[in-house]
Amino acid sequence: MLSTLALLSLVLADPTPAKPPVGIKLVETTLTHPATAKSTSLLEVAGDKPQAVLVFFFDTSCPVCQNYLVNLEKLAKSKAEAGLRVIGVNSRVTDTPQRILQHTKEMGLSFPVLRDDHGKLAAKLGIDRVPCALVLDEGFTVRYRGRVDDQHTPGISRAKPTTHELKDAVESVLAKSEVKIPWTATSGCLLTLETSEKKTGGSITWSNRVAAIMQANCQECHRPGEAGPFSLLTHEDALGWAPMIREVVDNGRMPPWHADAPRGYFANDRRLTEGDRKDLLAWLDDGCPRGNPAEDPVPRKFVEGWRIGKPDQIIAMNKEVKVPAQFGYGLMGMPYQYVTAGEPFPEDTWVTAVEAKPHQRAQIHHIIVYIVPEGQKFPQSLRGGPDAFGGAMLTAYVPGDEPVIYPEGMAKKVPKGARLLFEMHYTPNGRAVTDRSVVGIKTTKTPPKHEVRTRAIPNQRLRIPPNHPNFEVRSGSLFKQDAVILSFSPHMHLRGKDFEFFTRDASGKLQSVARVPKYDFNWQESYHLKQPLKVPAGTRVECLAHFDNSKDNPFNPDPSKEVRWGEMTWEEMMIGFLDYYYETGS
Repeated sequence: MLSTLALLSLVLADPTPAKPPVGIKLVETTLTHPATAKSTSLLEVAGDKPQAVLVFFFDTSCPVCQNYLVNLEKLAKSKAEAGLRVIGVNSRVTDTPQRILQHTKEMGLSFPVLRDDHGKLAAKLGIDRVPCALVLDEGFTVRYRGRVDDQHTPGISRAKPTTHELKDAVESVLAKSEVKIPWTATSGCLLTLETSEKKTGGSITWSNRVAAIMQANCQECHRPGEAGPFSLLTHEDALGWAPMIREVVDNGRMPPWHADAPRGYFANDRRLTEGDRKDLLAWLDDGCPRGNPAEDPVPRKFVEGWRIGKPDQIIAMNKEVKVPAQFGYGLMGMPYQYVTAGEPFPEDTWVTAVEAKPHQRAQIHHIIVYIVPEGQKFPQSLRGGPDAFGGAMLTAYVPGDEPVIYPEGMAKKVPKGARLLFEMHYTPNGRAVTDRSVVGIKTTKTPPKHEVRTRAIPNQRLRIPPNHPNFEVRSGSLFKQDAVILSFSPHMHLRGKDFEFFTRDASGKLQSVARVPKYDFNWQESYHLKQPLKVPAGTRVECLAHFDNSKDNPFNPDPSKEVRWGEMTWEEMMIGFLDYYYETGS
């Protein structure tokens, strides 16, 4: 249902509390040590004569929180001699003391992190989203409340911040001067503040309806070890994230789906049915009643490991990649890493199923596995004719997407001498890791009835003018033989706005066959047709895309620059990918 980078892809700020906490004293505030369960006060934890105290509300799951922890640690160390004390506060009901301690160690935090039992302090201060920062002066009076800066918001990370509200507030308090901006709205993950009563009964309960909805639509990603940043396996899990679930379901952000087509047109359509959506929202609005545990559906069984079944071959990247805790390009992450995998194939190989398996899911935005023929190099191999095998995608991974399993009688050919190349897009999230991802393939010795091919339809001559909000780019490719299209996949980078595929028959008649009205770089999706599309010889597949290179695009690295084709995320691409086969001669 939700992924690490796309979980909260709508930016929503919390409303102004009825009584903003700026100006109140927090000397008597008590919190709990997660290691000892003993109560303590901010005054005690801050130590002797602090000149300023930064109280940072965050949790262990929200991606926006994680993105800020590296810089927060740097701020704590750089201003320690000046008298700044940083104290972390966790009010998330689902974060146990053990999880808080583990997370503190994983993230390398040197400052203390305390537990806000039952969210009492967050409720008192009107904090319903994290992260949220408070800056206190030496008398423990709140002088600033709000966000860190504008670099990270739900689903969006700029290359660098354009504002520095928290840093400015800290420096002002240390200098004993006025904080010019004492309050800002926060943008992040909604908190669930614990209530004394938990509802058990209702017409729609977890047991009789909602657990099944979660199993079918959410748990593939939202379980330990998968891409979703929190689990939704149990009622307690869902209860702890209820406001956030309601927000992203109500605004249509989750489950993630970006194509515009009638339900049933695409086989992999993830959208909730109208009945499921209505019942889920009603359950959330009714207080998330538990129902009778005896009526719980049988827990969903997941294929732990390979969703395609046991692969015939598992091919690993030929070297490890070190992913730093932080990189200076925000959502753009590191430059793409291109890593060969395995050895050249000793013979023609027919692939019937394939799955890219990330090693470090939380730090991986996407993987594309290319087939590079013997004697060719990438990306030059992409520039062959429309049916050139060079550079064709073998498979891709994005959080929440399905592995490729071809129908009976279909397979993709990896020619003798070719080798695999991994395109890795890493997005550092505050924790340094080492990655060595793999791909698994299932094969057949019998040549299939239909050879599945991948066609790339790019426009490599694109030049997007500075500050242009809606720049149009087109590309096209002619089918000289009768063919059957199986899927569509648009590819652009951070300025991508929308994408549409058309067919134009020999008479010139144009028909839209796949439309993505709001392209989202977070989700590099393929759209699989439920009924494959026959295209007679002489049909031209055309692609139309628009790019937003203006300042109003929050993903845009630099609207003042002309943008050209390039492999790096801060450059641009325009490619329409098709999986298809020829009806004869294949």
